[in-house]
Amino acid sequence: MNRFLLSSVFISSLTFAYSDFVPLRERAQAHSLTGALQANESVYSNPAGATFYNTYTVEGTYAFPRSFSASVIDTKTTSVGAGLGYFKNQDLETQQSQQGFRLILGTRLTENLGVALAGKAIWNNRPGQTSQSKDADAGLLWKYGFSSAGLVIRNILGGSDINQRRELSLGGRLGYENTLFVSASMHSEFSRLSPYEVGIGAEYISPWHFALMGGYRFETENEASYWSTGVSFFSPRMSLHYAIEFPQQPNESSNHLLGLSLEM
Repeated sequence: MNRFLLSSVFISSLTFAYSDFVPLRERAQAHSLTGALQANESVYSNPAGATFYNTYTVEGTYAFPRSFSASVIDTKTTSVGAGLGYFKNQDLETQQSQQGFRLILGTRLTENLGVALAGKAIWNNRPGQTSQSKDADAGLLWKYGFSSAGLVIRNILGGSDINQRRELSLGGRLGYENTLFVSASMHSEFSRLSPYEVGIGAEYISPWHFALMGGYRFETENEASYWSTGVSFFSPRMSLHYAIEFPQQPNESSNHLLGLSLEM
């Protein structure tokens, strides 16, 4: 089924997390979806997340005022699924921006195990200075019944000087009758197992065409914590999504995210 997603995302400040562009569901569930099945969001999270889908999906997001992403996933045409994504983050206050391309290739090794690689090229732009990085991510996703688990190695070529570092993410997700899901992920530098961020999330998918999401994440390096929540409303042709993240630190504003999905 073809799908086009157009999202308007309102954010108070530009932040670069473990992923270059953090999608709405990932934000709403506190960066906890490393071990979850995902379609286009897998371009920026676990590249193996889409290997269990049989779909062709086009997706775009717009982040107010000048940040956006676009991606396409095709796991339908051949046994090797492919995805392509482009993103741009921009901070008007500091005039800094980051943009990049991602290309993923993935397949199912067995009925329960998917694997994928994501090559990426990223540019950091500051007033009078531009730096570039080329690297790759690798992901595994295991699924059995209503449970799944994932592993991602980011920047496997070593990272660079543009806030990219070799990282390891581990996560899992448990579901109950395709209605209630609980997920957790930890993200750490590859050289040490101590995580710099831990996220826990939950999602309730109602048979009455809506879903509720929530999560909590903690950054151990900065001793910063965030609560998040979100809601989605579904229809055969259109879906509306909203998420908000509440920083637990003084002088930080909440991040609001609003998305609109159109089915075609």
